[in-house]
Amino acid sequence: MAKVLLVDDDELVRYALGRVLGKAGHEVIELNDGLKVSRTLAAEKPDILVTDIIMPRVEGLEVIINVRETHPDLPIVAMSGGGRIVDAGHLESAGELGADATLEKPFDEQELLRLIDELAGQN
Repeated sequence: MAKVLLVDDDELVRYALGRVLGKAGHEVIELNDGLKVSRTLAAEKPDILVTDIIMPRVEGLEVIINVRETHPDLPIVAMSGGGRIVDAGHLESAGELGADATLEKPFDEQELLRLIDELAGQN
């Protein structure tokens, strides 16, 4: 199974997704914002990154840009439910910046599991 770095500022989302991923056999490393992603990537060497887009301090788009520079082959799944400003372009921008897949919240947990298996080479 895959080692998943899960980055989301919403504690309930992290908890729910962490449980789903754990039950599927994946190892999950959780962060509440993008600030420590670089250090965690170096220390933990995950197989895939799943990141929210709208977060405080360091947003997901910046995370994607930074990860693409330092870990160009790491699969990235970006997810977003939008933000305070109605903008359907967050996920499109994530794809343009290098995310391998995008998910609009709320999404089917099985779709996330399928993407992780596909992108991390688990199927």
